[in-house]
Amino acid sequence: MSCNTVTGESHNHDDHEHLVTATSTATATSMVTNTSVATNTPVATNTPVATSAPVAANTPVATSTPVAANTPVATSTPVATSTPVATASGIPQESDLFLAGAKGRTSEETLAVRLDIWLCQEDLYVSDLTPRGSTNLRCTVSVNILEDTIIISATGIPNHDFESTNGCCATEQQELWYLPRFPSDAINQDYEYAPVRGATAFTVTGVAIYGPEDGPGGDAVAHELGLYEEDRQPIDLGVCGGHSGPGGQYHYHYDANCIHWHAETSSTNYMFEDVDSSVHSAILGFAFDGYAIYGSYGWDMNFEVKEMKSSYQLIDGATGYDGISDYVYVAGLGDLDQCNGHITSTPHSVEPVYHYHSTMHNGANSHGFPYFPLCYHAIPDSRNIGDMGGTGGGGAPPSGRPTNSGNHRRGF
Repeated sequence: MSCNTVTGESHNHDDHEHLVTATSTATATSMVTNTSVATNTPVATNTPVATSAPVAANTPVATSTPVAANTPVATSTPVATSTPVATASGIPQESDLFLAGAKGRTSEETLAVRLDIWLCQEDLYVSDLTPRGSTNLRCTVSVNILEDTIIISATGIPNHDFESTNGCCATEQQELWYLPRFPSDAINQDYEYAPVRGATAFTVTGVAIYGPEDGPGGDAVAHELGLYEEDRQPIDLGVCGGHSGPGGQYHYHYDANCIHWHAETSSTNYMFEDVDSSVHSAILGFAFDGYAIYGSYGWDMNFEVKEMKSSYQLIDGATGYDGISDYVYVAGLGDLDQCNGHITSTPHSVEPVYHYHSTMHNGANSHGFPYFPLCYHAIPDSRNIGDMGGTGGGGAPPSGRPTNSGNHRRGF
Protein backbone atom coordinates (compact mmCIF):
# COMPACT_ATOMS: atom_id res chain seq x y z
CA MET A 1 0.00 0.00 0.00
CA SER A 2 1.36 3.39 -0.98
CA CYS A 3 -0.09 6.09 1.23
CA ASN A 4 0.09 9.86 1.11
CA THR A 5 0.21 11.13 4.66
CA VAL A 6 -2.29 13.64 6.04
CA THR A 7 -1.64 15.66 9.15
CA GLY A 8 -4.33 16.43 11.62
CA GLU A 9 -3.92 17.85 15.19
CA SER A 10 -2.30 20.87 16.79
CA HIS A 11 0.29 19.16 19.01
CA ASN A 12 4.03 18.91 18.41
CA HIS A 13 5.44 15.40 18.29
CA ASP A 14 8.88 13.89 17.73
CA ASP A 15 9.36 12.16 14.40
CA HIS A 16 9.13 8.40 14.43
CA GLU A 17 8.99 5.64 11.85
CA HIS A 18 6.11 5.05 9.48
CA LEU A 19 3.80 2.13 10.02
CA VAL A 20 5.35 -1.11 8.77
CA THR A 21 3.29 -3.13 6.32
CA ALA A 22 3.37 -6.67 4.96
CA THR A 23 2.76 -7.71 1.35
CA SER A 24 -0.42 -9.41 0.19
CA THR A 25 -2.30 -9.99 -3.05
CA ALA A 26 -4.43 -7.16 -4.38
CA THR A 27 -8.08 -7.64 -5.21
CA ALA A 28 -10.49 -5.40 -7.02
CA THR A 29 -14.17 -4.79 -7.20
CA SER A 30 -16.46 -2.37 -8.92
CA MET A 31 -19.19 -0.27 -7.46
CA VAL A 32 -22.70 -0.54 -8.82
CA THR A 33 -24.87 1.96 -10.85
CA ASN A 34 -27.15 4.80 -9.69
CA THR A 35 -30.53 4.73 -8.00
CA SER A 36 -32.75 7.27 -6.29
CA VAL A 37 -32.04 9.04 -3.00
CA ALA A 38 -34.01 8.03 0.08
CA THR A 39 -36.96 10.20 1.11
CA ASN A 40 -36.69 12.93 3.72
CA THR A 41 -38.86 11.20 6.28
CA PRO A 42 -36.81 11.32 9.51
CA VAL A 43 -36.34 8.14 11.44
CA ALA A 44 -37.13 7.96 15.15
CA THR A 45 -34.14 8.72 17.37
CA ASN A 46 -33.04 7.04 20.56
CA THR A 47 -34.75 7.87 23.82
CA PRO A 48 -33.19 11.02 25.32
CA VAL A 49 -31.40 10.76 28.62
CA ALA A 50 -32.58 14.20 29.65
CA THR A 51 -35.29 16.22 27.95
CA SER A 52 -35.86 19.91 27.43
CA ALA A 53 -37.85 22.23 25.25
CA PRO A 54 -36.85 21.75 21.60
CA VAL A 55 -34.57 24.28 20.01
CA ALA A 56 -35.03 25.38 16.43
CA ALA A 57 -33.08 23.34 13.94
CA ASN A 58 -30.03 24.81 12.23
CA THR A 59 -30.40 26.82 9.03
CA PRO A 60 -29.08 24.91 5.99
CA VAL A 61 -25.52 25.79 5.21
CA ALA A 62 -23.57 26.79 2.17
CA THR A 63 -20.34 25.21 1.05
CA SER A 64 -16.95 26.82 1.57
CA THR A 65 -13.81 26.98 -0.50
CA PRO A 66 -11.97 23.64 -0.44
CA VAL A 67 -8.66 23.40 1.36
CA ALA A 68 -5.73 22.73 -0.92
CA ALA A 69 -5.02 19.06 -1.53
CA ASN A 70 -2.39 17.44 0.62
CA THR A 71 1.20 17.36 -0.56
CA PRO A 72 2.32 13.76 -1.04
CA VAL A 73 4.94 12.49 1.39
CA ALA A 74 7.59 10.08 0.23
CA THR A 75 6.74 6.50 1.16
CA SER A 76 8.40 3.12 0.97
CA THR A 77 7.72 0.46 -1.64
CA PRO A 78 3.96 0.19 -2.29
CA VAL A 79 2.21 -2.75 -0.67
CA ALA A 80 -0.90 -4.20 -2.30
CA THR A 81 -4.00 -4.35 -0.17
CA SER A 82 -5.68 -7.63 0.71
CA THR A 83 -9.23 -6.32 0.76
CA PRO A 84 -11.57 -9.34 0.91
CA VAL A 85 -14.34 -9.34 -1.69
CA ALA A 86 -17.63 -11.20 -1.38
CA THR A 87 -19.09 -12.58 -4.59
CA ALA A 88 -22.71 -11.98 -5.46
CA SER A 89 -23.37 -15.61 -6.42
CA GLY A 90 -23.69 -16.79 -2.83
CA ILE A 91 -25.99 -14.00 -1.57
CA PRO A 92 -28.93 -15.43 0.37
CA GLN A 93 -32.38 -14.17 -0.53
CA GLU A 94 -33.97 -14.02 2.93
CA SER A 95 -35.61 -10.62 3.14
CA ASP A 96 -34.85 -10.17 6.84
CA LEU A 97 -31.11 -9.97 6.18
CA PHE A 98 -31.37 -6.69 4.30
CA LEU A 99 -33.00 -3.36 4.97
CA ALA A 100 -35.53 -1.74 2.67
CA GLY A 101 -33.91 -0.64 -0.57
CA ALA A 102 -30.85 -2.87 -0.20
CA LYS A 103 -31.82 -5.37 -2.91
CA GLY A 104 -32.49 -2.66 -5.46
CA ARG A 105 -29.42 -0.63 -4.62
CA THR A 106 -27.34 -0.35 -7.78
CA SER A 107 -25.88 3.07 -7.03
CA GLU A 108 -22.36 4.37 -6.69
CA GLU A 109 -23.66 6.92 -4.21
CA THR A 110 -22.48 7.00 -0.63
CA LEU A 111 -24.93 5.42 1.80
CA ALA A 112 -25.01 8.83 3.49
CA VAL A 113 -27.85 9.78 1.13
CA ARG A 114 -30.11 7.56 3.22
CA LEU A 115 -31.64 9.98 5.69
CA ASP A 116 -32.80 7.16 7.96
CA ILE A 117 -29.16 6.56 8.86
CA TRP A 118 -28.70 9.94 10.54
CA LEU A 119 -29.61 10.40 14.19
CA CYS A 120 -30.48 13.59 16.12
CA GLN A 121 -32.44 15.07 13.22
CA GLU A 122 -34.70 16.16 16.03
CA ASP A 123 -32.98 17.80 19.01
CA LEU A 124 -31.89 15.42 21.74
CA TYR A 125 -30.49 16.55 25.11
CA VAL A 126 -27.77 14.67 27.00
CA SER A 127 -25.38 15.22 29.89
CA ASP A 128 -21.63 15.47 30.32
CA LEU A 129 -21.18 13.36 33.46
CA THR A 130 -17.76 14.82 34.24
CA PRO A 131 -17.83 17.11 37.29
CA ARG A 132 -18.47 20.66 36.03
CA GLY A 133 -19.93 19.23 32.82
CA SER A 134 -23.20 20.53 31.41
CA THR A 135 -26.40 18.53 31.92
CA ASN A 136 -28.25 20.07 28.98
CA LEU A 137 -26.23 19.64 25.80
CA ARG A 138 -28.00 19.40 22.46
CA CYS A 139 -27.33 16.70 19.86
CA THR A 140 -28.63 17.88 16.50
CA VAL A 141 -27.79 16.97 12.90
CA SER A 142 -28.83 18.56 9.61
CA VAL A 143 -28.22 16.88 6.23
CA ASN A 144 -27.93 18.87 2.99
CA ILE A 145 -27.65 16.71 -0.16
CA LEU A 146 -26.18 18.58 -3.12
CA GLU A 147 -25.33 17.39 -6.63
CA ASP A 148 -21.83 16.10 -5.80
CA THR A 149 -21.49 16.71 -2.07
CA ILE A 150 -23.33 15.97 1.14
CA ILE A 151 -22.92 18.58 3.89
CA ILE A 152 -23.57 17.66 7.50
CA SER A 153 -23.97 20.40 10.09
CA ALA A 154 -24.03 19.36 13.73
CA THR A 155 -23.43 20.49 17.29
CA GLY A 156 -20.84 17.73 17.80
CA ILE A 157 -22.66 16.36 20.85
CA PRO A 158 -23.37 12.59 21.00
CA ASN A 159 -26.78 11.00 21.49
CA HIS A 160 -25.79 9.48 24.83
CA ASP A 161 -24.50 10.69 28.18
CA PHE A 162 -20.71 10.93 28.07
CA GLU A 163 -17.57 11.93 29.95
CA SER A 164 -15.28 14.76 28.88
CA THR A 165 -12.65 13.56 31.43
CA ASN A 166 -9.45 15.67 31.56
CA GLY A 167 -10.55 17.84 28.64
CA CYS A 168 -13.64 19.07 30.47
CA CYS A 169 -15.77 20.40 29.33
CA ALA A 170 -17.48 19.59 26.05
CA THR A 171 -19.42 22.42 24.44
CA GLU A 172 -21.79 22.57 21.50
CA GLN A 173 -19.77 23.09 18.34
CA GLN A 174 -20.58 24.43 14.90
CA GLU A 175 -19.39 21.42 12.96
CA LEU A 176 -19.43 21.21 9.19
CA TRP A 177 -18.59 17.89 7.56
CA TYR A 178 -18.31 17.22 3.82
CA LEU A 179 -18.74 13.90 2.02
CA PRO A 180 -18.35 13.13 -1.67
CA ARG A 181 -21.75 11.96 -2.89
CA PHE A 182 -20.03 9.54 -5.26
CA PRO A 183 -16.86 8.09 -3.68
CA SER A 184 -13.93 7.82 -6.09
CA ASP A 185 -11.62 4.94 -5.22
CA ALA A 186 -7.90 5.65 -5.00
CA ILE A 187 -5.98 4.89 -8.19
CA ASN A 188 -3.55 1.95 -8.10
CA GLN A 189 -4.27 1.47 -4.37
CA ASP A 190 -2.43 4.71 -3.63
CA TYR A 191 -4.39 5.21 -0.41
CA GLU A 192 -4.06 8.40 1.58
CA TYR A 193 -3.37 8.08 5.28
CA ALA A 194 -6.03 9.46 7.57
CA PRO A 195 -4.73 11.89 10.21
CA VAL A 196 -3.29 9.90 13.09
CA ARG A 197 -4.34 12.75 15.38
CA GLY A 198 -7.36 14.94 14.87
CA ALA A 199 -10.56 14.16 13.01
CA THR A 200 -10.50 11.33 10.46
CA ALA A 201 -14.24 10.67 10.21
CA PHE A 202 -17.48 11.50 11.99
CA THR A 203 -20.50 9.69 13.38
CA VAL A 204 -24.16 9.64 12.38
CA THR A 205 -24.65 12.03 15.29
CA GLY A 206 -22.13 14.51 13.83
CA VAL A 207 -19.42 13.78 16.43
CA ALA A 208 -15.76 13.73 15.40
CA ILE A 209 -13.88 10.43 15.18
CA TYR A 210 -10.17 10.94 15.85
CA GLY A 211 -7.14 8.94 14.80
CA PRO A 212 -5.50 6.57 17.27
CA GLU A 213 -2.90 8.97 18.66
CA ASP A 214 -3.45 11.35 21.56
CA GLY A 215 -1.85 14.78 21.99
CA PRO A 216 1.56 13.52 23.19
CA GLY A 217 1.74 11.05 20.28
CA GLY A 218 0.95 7.76 21.99
CA ASP A 219 -1.83 5.33 21.14
CA ALA A 220 -4.62 6.67 23.36
CA VAL A 221 -6.36 3.29 23.48
CA ALA A 222 -3.26 1.30 24.35
CA HIS A 223 -2.72 3.71 27.24
CA GLU A 224 -6.36 3.34 28.32
CA LEU A 225 -5.86 -0.43 28.36
CA GLY A 226 -2.78 -0.05 30.59
CA LEU A 227 -0.16 -1.13 28.06
CA TYR A 228 2.13 1.79 28.88
CA GLU A 229 2.44 4.70 31.29
CA GLU A 230 1.86 8.15 29.78
CA ASP A 231 4.45 10.50 31.27
CA ARG A 232 4.02 13.39 28.84
CA GLN A 233 0.44 14.57 29.43
CA PRO A 234 -2.54 13.22 31.41
CA ILE A 235 -4.82 11.25 29.07
CA ASP A 236 -8.09 9.57 29.97
CA LEU A 237 -10.85 8.16 27.78
CA GLY A 238 -14.43 8.10 29.04
CA VAL A 239 -17.36 5.81 28.38
CA CYS A 240 -17.56 4.44 24.83
CA GLY A 241 -13.99 5.49 23.97
CA GLY A 242 -14.51 9.25 23.85
CA HIS A 243 -13.44 12.43 25.63
CA SER A 244 -13.18 16.15 24.98
CA GLY A 245 -10.17 18.06 23.75
CA PRO A 246 -9.09 21.65 23.13
CA GLY A 247 -11.99 23.90 22.22
CA GLY A 248 -14.50 21.59 23.87
CA GLN A 249 -14.77 19.22 20.90
CA TYR A 250 -16.03 15.83 22.03
CA HIS A 251 -14.63 12.95 19.96
CA TYR A 252 -14.13 9.19 19.92
CA HIS A 253 -10.79 7.38 19.72
CA TYR A 254 -12.32 3.89 19.59
CA ASP A 255 -15.52 1.87 20.09
CA ALA A 256 -18.49 4.32 19.61
CA ASN A 257 -20.82 1.29 19.44
CA CYS A 258 -22.89 2.85 22.22
CA ILE A 259 -24.39 5.20 19.61
CA HIS A 260 -26.86 2.38 18.94
CA TRP A 261 -27.03 1.07 22.51
CA HIS A 262 -28.83 2.71 25.41
CA ALA A 263 -29.40 1.48 28.95
CA GLU A 264 -32.52 2.49 30.83
CA THR A 265 -30.29 4.47 33.15
CA SER A 266 -27.01 6.27 32.61
CA SER A 267 -24.94 5.48 29.52
CA THR A 268 -21.94 4.99 31.80
CA ASN A 269 -23.35 1.50 32.37
CA TYR A 270 -22.40 0.70 28.76
CA MET A 271 -19.94 -2.11 28.11
CA PHE A 272 -18.96 -3.39 24.68
CA GLU A 273 -19.90 -6.90 25.79
CA ASP A 274 -23.53 -5.71 25.94
CA VAL A 275 -23.63 -4.96 22.21
CA ASP A 276 -25.81 -7.44 20.29
CA SER A 277 -23.38 -9.88 18.67
CA SER A 278 -26.11 -11.80 16.83
CA VAL A 279 -26.83 -9.16 14.17
CA HIS A 280 -24.81 -7.08 11.72
CA SER A 281 -23.93 -3.75 13.35
CA ALA A 282 -25.55 -0.51 12.25
CA ILE A 283 -23.63 2.35 10.64
CA LEU A 284 -21.69 4.39 13.21
CA GLY A 285 -20.46 7.08 10.84
CA PHE A 286 -18.62 7.94 7.65
CA ALA A 287 -14.98 8.38 6.72
CA PHE A 288 -14.07 11.53 4.81
CA ASP A 289 -14.02 9.53 1.55
CA GLY A 290 -17.77 8.84 1.77
CA TYR A 291 -17.61 5.18 2.76
CA ALA A 292 -19.59 4.00 5.79
CA ILE A 293 -18.12 2.89 9.11
CA TYR A 294 -20.13 0.08 10.65
CA GLY A 295 -19.96 -1.10 14.24
CA SER A 296 -17.85 -4.06 15.27
CA TYR A 297 -20.04 -6.89 13.96
CA GLY A 298 -20.40 -7.78 10.31
CA TRP A 299 -20.91 -10.67 7.90
CA ASP A 300 -18.29 -13.12 6.83
CA MET A 301 -18.31 -14.59 3.33
CA ASN A 302 -21.10 -16.98 4.37
CA PHE A 303 -23.26 -14.20 5.82
CA GLU A 304 -22.63 -15.39 9.35
CA VAL A 305 -22.33 -12.61 11.93
CA LYS A 306 -18.94 -12.27 13.56
CA GLU A 307 -16.81 -9.62 15.23
CA MET A 308 -14.72 -7.90 12.58
CA LYS A 309 -11.08 -7.84 13.64
CA SER A 310 -8.20 -5.70 12.48
CA SER A 311 -5.00 -7.01 10.90
CA TYR A 312 -2.54 -4.91 12.91
CA GLN A 313 -0.42 -5.92 15.87
CA LEU A 314 2.28 -4.38 18.03
CA ILE A 315 5.86 -4.79 16.92
CA ASP A 316 7.77 -7.05 19.31
CA GLY A 317 8.69 -5.07 22.41
CA ALA A 318 6.47 -2.08 21.56
CA THR A 319 3.66 -0.82 23.78
CA GLY A 320 1.90 1.90 21.79
CA TYR A 321 3.87 4.68 23.53
CA ASP A 322 5.17 5.85 20.15
CA GLY A 323 1.81 5.72 18.42
CA ILE A 324 1.33 4.21 14.98
CA SER A 325 5.02 3.47 14.46
CA ASP A 326 4.65 0.76 17.13
CA TYR A 327 2.38 -1.31 14.86
CA VAL A 328 2.75 -3.59 11.87
CA TYR A 329 0.11 -4.70 9.37
CA VAL A 330 -0.05 -8.48 8.97
CA ALA A 331 -2.10 -9.56 5.96
CA GLY A 332 -4.66 -12.16 6.94
CA LEU A 333 -4.27 -11.69 10.68
CA GLY A 334 -7.81 -10.35 10.89
CA ASP A 335 -10.75 -9.70 8.61
CA LEU A 336 -9.87 -6.24 7.35
CA ASP A 337 -7.33 -4.56 5.09
CA GLN A 338 -4.75 -1.83 5.83
CA CYS A 339 -7.41 0.86 5.91
CA ASN A 340 -9.52 -1.21 8.33
CA GLY A 341 -12.20 -2.08 5.81
CA HIS A 342 -13.35 -4.74 3.35
CA ILE A 343 -15.78 -5.36 0.49
CA THR A 344 -18.88 -7.38 1.35
CA SER A 345 -22.64 -7.07 1.29
CA THR A 346 -24.16 -5.12 4.17
CA PRO A 347 -27.73 -4.73 5.43
CA HIS A 348 -27.91 -1.60 3.25
CA SER A 349 -26.53 -3.13 0.04
CA VAL A 350 -26.94 -6.60 -1.44
CA GLU A 351 -24.20 -5.79 -3.92
CA PRO A 352 -20.82 -5.94 -2.16
CA VAL A 353 -19.61 -2.47 -1.20
CA TYR A 354 -16.47 -1.19 0.49
CA HIS A 355 -16.95 -0.18 4.13
CA TYR A 356 -14.99 0.16 7.35
CA HIS A 357 -15.60 -1.20 10.85
CA SER A 358 -14.96 -0.04 14.38
CA THR A 359 -12.53 -2.67 15.69
CA MET A 360 -12.21 -3.63 19.34
CA HIS A 361 -9.82 -6.56 18.77
CA ASN A 362 -7.32 -7.79 16.21
CA GLY A 363 -7.08 -11.27 14.73
CA ALA A 364 -4.88 -12.38 17.62
CA ASN A 365 -7.54 -11.19 20.12
CA SER A 366 -5.43 -8.29 21.30
CA HIS A 367 -6.63 -4.69 21.07
CA GLY A 368 -8.04 -3.59 17.73
CA PHE A 369 -5.66 -0.88 16.46
CA PRO A 370 -6.33 1.27 14.39
CA TYR A 371 -9.92 1.17 15.77
CA PHE A 372 -11.36 3.22 12.87
CA PRO A 373 -10.06 3.92 9.32
CA LEU A 374 -6.28 4.36 9.15
CA CYS A 375 -6.28 5.28 5.48
CA TYR A 376 -8.92 6.15 2.89
CA HIS A 377 -10.03 3.61 0.29
CA ALA A 378 -11.38 6.49 -1.79
CA ILE A 379 -10.31 10.11 -2.17
CA PRO A 380 -11.29 12.10 0.96
CA ASP A 381 -12.86 15.54 0.88
CA SER A 382 -9.96 17.80 1.91
CA ARG A 383 -12.29 20.38 3.42
CA ASN A 384 -12.53 18.14 6.48
CA ILE A 385 -8.79 18.42 7.07
CA GLY A 386 -7.36 21.23 9.19
CA ASP A 387 -5.75 24.48 8.20
CA MET A 388 -2.30 22.87 8.21
CA GLY A 389 -3.37 19.93 6.07
CA GLY A 390 -1.36 19.57 2.88
CA THR A 391 1.25 22.23 3.69
CA GLY A 392 4.12 19.94 4.56
CA GLY A 393 6.29 20.69 1.53
CA GLY A 394 8.41 18.09 -0.22
CA GLY A 395 7.78 15.22 2.15
CA ALA A 396 9.82 13.07 4.49
CA PRO A 397 11.97 10.00 3.88
CA PRO A 398 10.32 6.62 4.35
CA SER A 399 11.71 6.36 7.88
CA GLY A 400 10.16 9.67 8.90
CA ARG A 401 6.68 10.96 9.52
CA PRO A 402 5.34 14.46 9.31
CA THR A 403 4.30 16.64 12.18
CA ASN A 404 0.58 16.42 12.90
CA SER A 405 -1.11 19.77 13.15
CA GLY A 406 -4.45 21.43 12.60
CA ASN A 407 -7.96 20.04 12.70
CA HIS A 408 -10.98 20.30 10.45
CA ARG A 409 -12.57 23.65 9.88
CA ARG A 410 -15.62 24.86 11.77
CA GLY A 411 -18.32 27.45 11.39
CA PHE A 412 -21.73 27.81 9.77
